[in-house]
Order: sequence, then structure tokens, then C-alpha cells
Amino acid sequence: DEAAKIDLKEYFSVNPNSPCVEKIVDLKFKNAIKENVLFNEKNEEKRNEYLKEFERLEKIDPHAVYPTSIYRQSDGCTVATEDSQKIEAVMSTTLTTSIRISSHVLAYKNNLLAEIYRPLGRAVVVMDDKLCDLEYTAGEVEVSTNRRAVLGMESKEGVEFTKLTIKQQLDRYFEHHGVETKILIKSGNEVDKDLENVQEILIDLKKIGVMRNEPVLVVGGGVIADIAGFACALFHRNTPYVMLATSIVSGIDAGPSPRTCCDGKGYKNAFGAIHPPVVTLTDRTLWRTMHSGMIRHGIAEIVKMAVVENKGLFELLEKIGPGFLVKTKFGTDMSSIKDIDSLDLDEIDADCGRVVGMAMESYVRAEYGNLWETHQCRPHAYGHTWSPGYELPAGMLHGHAVATCMGFGAYLSWKHCNWISETQCNRICKLINDLELSLWHDVMSDKSIFHASTKKMIQKRGGNLAAPLPRGEIGECGYLNDITDDELSKYVDEYKSFVMSGNFARNGYGIEPNLIDVGLDETATEATAHVRAEIAYEDKEQNEEQKISSQEYYKEEKKEEESVRPERNLSYQEWIKRSQTDRNSEWKMNVDFDKAPDTAEAPHFPHNTLFHDQAEKYAISQTTVVSKNIQVAAKVTMEENLFAPCMVGSLESQFLKIFAKTSKAGNILDIGTFTGMSAIAFAEGSFSSGEGGKVHTLESDEKTAQAAKKIFDSCEEKVKKSIVLHHTDAIDWMRDCAENTGETFDIIFIDADKDNYSQYYALAMGDMGLRPLLADGGCILADNTMSALVYDEDDSRRQALHLFNQHVKNDERVEQAMMTVREGISIITRV
Repeated sequence: DEAAKIDLKEYFSVNPNSPCVEKIVDLKFKNAIKENVLFNEKNEEKRNEYLKEFERLEKIDPHAVYPTSIYRQSDGCTVATEDSQKIEAVMSTTLTTSIRISSHVLAYKNNLLAEIYRPLGRAVVVMDDKLCDLEYTAGEVEVSTNRRAVLGMESKEGVEFTKLTIKQQLDRYFEHHGVETKILIKSGNEVDKDLENVQEILIDLKKIGVMRNEPVLVVGGGVIADIAGFACALFHRNTPYVMLATSIVSGIDAGPSPRTCCDGKGYKNAFGAIHPPVVTLTDRTLWRTMHSGMIRHGIAEIVKMAVVENKGLFELLEKIGPGFLVKTKFGTDMSSIKDIDSLDLDEIDADCGRVVGMAMESYVRAEYGNLWETHQCRPHAYGHTWSPGYELPAGMLHGHAVATCMGFGAYLSWKHCNWISETQCNRICKLINDLELSLWHDVMSDKSIFHASTKKMIQKRGGNLAAPLPRGEIGECGYLNDITDDELSKYVDEYKSFVMSGNFARNGYGIEPNLIDVGLDETATEATAHVRAEIAYEDKEQNEEQKISSQEYYKEEKKEEESVRPERNLSYQEWIKRSQTDRNSEWKMNVDFDKAPDTAEAPHFPHNTLFHDQAEKYAISQTTVVSKNIQVAAKVTMEENLFAPCMVGSLESQFLKIFAKTSKAGNILDIGTFTGMSAIAFAEGSFSSGEGGKVHTLESDEKTAQAAKKIFDSCEEKVKKSIVLHHTDAIDWMRDCAENTGETFDIIFIDADKDNYSQYYALAMGDMGLRPLLADGGCILADNTMSALVYDEDDSRRQALHLFNQHVKNDERVEQAMMTVREGISIITRV
């Protein structure tokens, strides 16, 4: 009798503290029926009787018999008229989720994860790539227990420790519990928080064969929580997931949040779905190895709950926050304060734990009571009204962006709404400032982005601004719904003066406020380009009084995208075979036999960009990451609030660097500095070739030249010394150089005002009665030459570029190739 040999007590053993104890028992019981653990051949009559109850339950409560998953139930009531011509329905869904704040979740004795995944036999894990990085998450782990060392555990005598990443610790945990793992490593950087990466997760889940009753385990910070949760919401229309939070943002905000999402078109969290995790596990011991800048930015999500929901939490933050939260990494690393006799380390540790618990409870009560955002009285959105519009263009860490918006919100509550006093406003801003978060970022001076944020948020919030602000007492909330753009602009200027009045440290600036400051990829360049393009488009539409519905606009946009992509009803091999056959039949596209005739104008081109977004993004993703010098140029350009699309960008800067390197250029002329990215790229390329020459770069605009000087001064010494910045008119400088010096240039890069391209070319070639500036064997690179297609047809630059392109094409002294890099680069050399 096999059943008699089974220890039923052991079979049904479940940790009573497990967040899913009832569901796990139910699952085990059903498996016992199927596997004849409860009924064998001798009990066939009783087994059949029991199975009849299953048939009855199919009608009474189908969730009890055939649940899609054990974490969600739905119901509905439908009524109709006799002729069925009018039908009304009310639907409801019940979701269950559990949250545990626990230490040492990955210790062998901790069964919270094991109880969920042992019955399933495996765990499919989506993990932040930084958790595999020895520099980022490697910490001391006790060998015998798999506990991560905190609070002096390392000093225990006779206890062996080893250095492990969080991934390695997770691997050991599941191996100990006999659970197979399938681990998907994904980027947890804000720059990669897009639909493409969500789709990548979906494809991987499909390949692995994840079932709808199988919770995916998501391990990481806020970005992974958002995109992996979003992928689970989409996969099979809803697939459950468990969140193991390894950062503060995911631990008390993005982790338990039902709002899964990704960024889009330069705007924060543009796309998403309501899909909470079935279990959230927050473990402070996993925070010990975090960068202090990441600790700091995560605290902002705690501050928001304190200001508008929990006065006790606010007071606790005032007590412990400025001195200990960042310094001790929430009580997990006391090394910096352990020798101070006056401090009670146990009390500090307990206070850190209370901060996490109080913040989590406040957040969950606010969030889960309005799961589907059916109304906009959402206190936990404090600090999230205007910051989503400028966070990505500024390249800021999320917490610092939220902090600037919280400070501004407190100022509006005092000045505009008269809801709090000056003293209360100062108290709120002081806490933010003392926690080393940002009260101000220079991107806030850009009123166009600020006003675009207002418009986007009103759309997102169903026609209401409903900006949560402190009202009455700290810990209470009100909602601002009416404010004009002019009023908003006035208050932004006043707020800047307020935070820079000398009452706040660092004039209101935060410490390590940007992604690049903590080693993450910046988002500013691409996001700013998207936002600027959108603002320009909307301004043009308004000026021309064109009233195109959003449906018509997106329909046209879709047509444009489809027109630049091959149809996917054929495989690529079939498509290219057919296309090449068509092309070669008339030698089109591959080879031209005759020079194209001149035209009065560039041909009509119905697109705003030359390439599909994915094509350019893929090219960038497969290109070497630019140097720190180039990254500094991008960062300062954002800080100075300059027009980021004028930068050559990472793809083109790498092209210029390699071009200078392979051509062994020693002397280079860069016409149109902007903020210096091209000049830096040329300098780096020249050094790489071993030439170590000079780059003369010309800029006429004073503000831009000052920004470029600031950037060059921040570069490594050899790059800084090789660049000569001339704040002058380019044509005058080139004339003077041709008349009064014997200097020539191996590369002349033309990237200034488009209307004067022909003059720059003439001076380079010696066409104005002056000696040529282009050296023998040298090369001219003309940037943006394909913008002759994308500029508006009434824009003078379109015609100027078209005429320049035709002039070069017809110049028998040179040969040239127009390359489809970014907006086009023409490479021109003497015959």
C-alpha cells in the first residue's frame, strides 16, 4: 500500500508564516488527489465520490476546481431585455497580494520563497543585471547559513564567510531547496526601460513555456519591477509574479506597486498596466552593497508618504534620516558609526526598520484602496505631477526628480493655495535638503518642458491635474486642480529664488542627482530630442490652427512607420531575394551608371526622421559605449539647458573618433562646436592613431562657447590640451587663417549654420582667391546633409542644403559619398 508509506503530515507541511499558506495547501491537496496519495485502488469508491464533488463545484465555484491561477478571482452580473437588444453587465475582480518585510530572505532557513516554488518544481527568474556584478552587489555571506552579513556578523569567531553577488546567493538558496531555476538577466537601467525590453522579456517567457499558474520571480530594483511586472501583465493576459526587492525604490514603492510600466517617447512611465505582484518581499540586508547615491534617491519615495500621509514617519525621518539612513544604508552597515559610544546601534537599526515598515504601510493603504486609479485622489502621487516630464530629459535619478517636485509642490501649497504656512513649507524643504536630495535642478527653468508636463499629466489623470500637495498639517493631503501656465511659470521662478536664498545647503541642489553620477547610462539626449520634437510639433499645429484628432495623427504616424519597413509576411531571406531580383533587373539602388540630374528642390519626403526608431536604437546598442569625456559633454549640455539634439550623439561621435583614428589625422578643423562633443571625438581619435594633433573648434554663440569651455576643462588632460576653442565667427576665422597662416587641416568638419555650408566649403577648397585650408590628402565631412529631406519645405535650410549637395556632386575636383548616418554625413575628398 503505497499511500500508507507516505507521511501525510510531512506531505502537507507548510510554513504557517508563508504569505501564500492557504493557496499552497490547496495546491498540494489537489496534487494529492491526482497522485493517489489520499485515495488508492482500495479506496476507489470514496475517490469517485470525492471527484463527483469536483463536478458539482464546476458550476458552483469553478475557481475551486480549475483556477487559472490561485491568486485572482472574478465575478460578474449580466442582465438583458427580453429581446436581448440591451445588455448591461457589472464585473468584479478580486486580487490577493501579500507583503513581507523580512531579513535574510535568501538564508537557507527562510522558507518564504521555497514554499512558493517547491510545489512548482522550478522558478523562472527575471533578474537585474547589476545583481550579477561583483562590484555592485558582492557582499560577505555566511557559508553555512547563506545569510548576508550585517551588523557585525563578519566578526563572529569560527564562522566562515565568502563574497557572493545576490545572484550567486539566490542560486545557492534554490539549489539548497531543490528548486530548478531559469534565470533571465535583464538591464535594470532607466535608459533601457522601454517597450523593446518588455517585448524581449515576453519572448523569453514564451520560449521557457511559463504557465499562467506559475509566478515569475522578479528580482531587482525599480526598473526591473516595472518592466518585468508589465511583461507579466501582458503575458497570457495576466501571469502572476513574486517581487524580491533589492533596492529601496522597489522595496517600498515600485515593488509592491500594481502600476507596472515602461517609458516612451521621452516621457516617464508612458505605457503600462495594473498588475500587482502576488507577493512582495522587502529585505534590508540586500541593500548593504548599494551605491550611496541609490540609497539617497530611494529615500524620496519615503519622504512623499511622510509629507502627505504619515506625520509620525515625517518626524522619524527628521530624527534619523539626515544622520543615519544613507550613512548606515538603512542600518545594514554600522562601520562608520560603531565606535561612537554615545550611539545605540540597536535603536538606530530598529528605527531604520520602522521607517521602512511605516512607509510601506502608508503606501499600500493609499495604493491598494484605489487599485485601478478610478479616481485621482492619490496622495502617493505627491512629487509625481511635473517631474515625469523633465526627469528623463534632465538625466536625473527618479528620487531626485520627485524631490524637486515635492519641494515645488510644498511651495505652491504655501504661496498659491494658502494650505500650509511658510514654517511648514520650510520644514518640508529642509528635510528634503538635509537628506541630500534635490530641491532644484536647472531643467526646471525650461518652461516649455514644464508646461508640456502639465498637459501630459492632465491627459493621464482623466482631464484633471489633481496634483497632491500637503494641506493643513504635515501628514495630510489636498489636491490642486487649477493653475494657469503663466502662474506656473511665475511660481517656478519664485521657487528658484526661494531655494537659492541661502537658507538651504548647496543652494538647493542635490548630491549625485544624475544617473551618470551613480554609474548608470544617461537618458537625457534621446529623451530631450523626443520631448523637443513633440513640443515643436504641437506648437506648429497650434500656430497653423490645424485640428487633427489624435486618432488621425497616430494613424498617419503608423502609415509613415510602415512605409519605411518591409512587410513581414515574408521571411527576410525571401524578401531580400525578391528585392534584389527587382533591383538588379534595372540596376536600380545597387549601381548608378549616370550622374543624377539637378533639381530645383529636394524631393518631397513625408517623414520627420530618416530612420525607424528601432533601426537607430539597434545601431547605437551595437556601438562601443562613448568615453567619459563624451558623457560629461552630454551631462553638462543638459545642465546648461541647451538644445540637446544639436549634439552629434553617441553613434556619430564614435564614427568621428574612428574616422580620425583610421585617417591618422593630425590637424582638424571643427566648424560649429556647440558643446564640444565632435571636438572631443576628433581629439580622442587623433590620440588613438598616435598622432596626438590639434583640434581647432569654432563657435560664435557666447553661452554655447562657455558651456563648451566648461566641458573641455572637465576632460582628461591630454584631450583638454589638444582642443583649441575659438569663440568667433567661423567665416572670419577661416578667412584670416587662409590669409595670414600657412596652416592646413587633415579633416574639416562642417556642422554649423546650414545656410553657410557652401561658403565653408569654398574656403576649405580655396575658391575665394585664397589658399585652400584642406590639406593634400585631406577630407571634408559635412554633417546633416540629408536634412535637406526632413526640414520643412518652407525652411531656408532645406534649400541651402540641397543646393550645397548638388554643388559638391557637380564639383569635378572631388568625389564624395553621402552616408546615411544620423541625418547624413557627406565624405568629400579631392580626386
